[in-house]
Amino acid sequence: MRTRWTIGAVVLGLVGLVALGGARTAQAQSHQWKLQSLLNPGHMATDAELWFAKEVEKRTNGKVKITVYTGASLGFGGARIMQVVKDGLLETAQMWGAHTAGELRINEVIELPGLIPYDIPLRKKIVAALMPYWERELGQRNIIPLAVAQVEPRNIYTRAPVKSLEDLKVMKIRAQGVVETDFTRAIGATPVTLSWEEVYPALQQGVIDGYWVTHSATFNAKLHEVAKHAWNIGLGGATWYIIANKRTVEGLPDDLEKIVRATGKEAAGRVWDRVDQDIRTYRKRLEDAGMKFTDASPEDMQVMLDKARGVWGQWQEKGGPVAKEMVGKIQAIVKQSRASAK
Repeated sequence: MRTRWTIGAVVLGLVGLVALGGARTAQAQSHQWKLQSLLNPGHMATDAELWFAKEVEKRTNGKVKITVYTGASLGFGGARIMQVVKDGLLETAQMWGAHTAGELRINEVIELPGLIPYDIPLRKKIVAALMPYWERELGQRNIIPLAVAQVEPRNIYTRAPVKSLEDLKVMKIRAQGVVETDFTRAIGATPVTLSWEEVYPALQQGVIDGYWVTHSATFNAKLHEVAKHAWNIGLGGATWYIIANKRTVEGLPDDLEKIVRATGKEAAGRVWDRVDQDIRTYRKRLEDAGMKFTDASPEDMQVMLDKARGVWGQWQEKGGPVAKEMVGKIQAIVKQSRASAK
């Protein structure tokens, strides 16, 4: 009897040691993630993602390591990003609202032209108010938005000078996403759909006359070599996200999950902090490279804002109740901000 008891105790002790070792192994487990950025280093969004990856690794003591692949180098296009992250082919990725609005329209709600004035504190407040909608709707698709911000307002860059809306009526302009396509058509130009890498040769060959984007994107893609004029409008602004696979994030130990989520919010802050600076910096670089800037007249701006309201209406009808509720919330916050400023 004594021998059997001794053997049993030894076996139980070994089982306990194995279990303890397993627990320690799980606790020390390294989580290897991939993050694809569609843009290259130098852009505020990609720079924020590189910081996010480095900071997560540091704060988790190497337990979560994120390798960033810039310039869409893993081959996943912008429109596929939600599906790729949802399915876990990527643990996390850069996403842009207009690219994925065909799958989830509310991804581009803050991009509606003229809906939100260019005011960074106001835009930050609106994004914070809308976050529960994105978390809920993306969460139903096994996705978590770790960071959201709105980058610079958009302008039209062309081969020939544009001095008024009348000049646009004979032009083919590359537009990104449903909203910008509808708005381009509403103001009299012909919208053209092209992938970003096709814009340079399309300008060279005269396939398009111009495109919507920002000063920083124009300079970094060297588009000022083939488009020498900028019509300064400053409407809208693309929505940037860091998204992650929900099951992957929630499968982390609690302490690591908290670090990843908190660091994502800080990464968004880094984007917000660069918007004003990048507008000034890249305009100066474009001017030094020979680009000529023309500001839209107040009369043309009013026409565009009037046309934009029609685009908002179409967008909400297609987007349904959630889209309407989000636009209503934005308008209420903007109205309150204007009243407070008086």
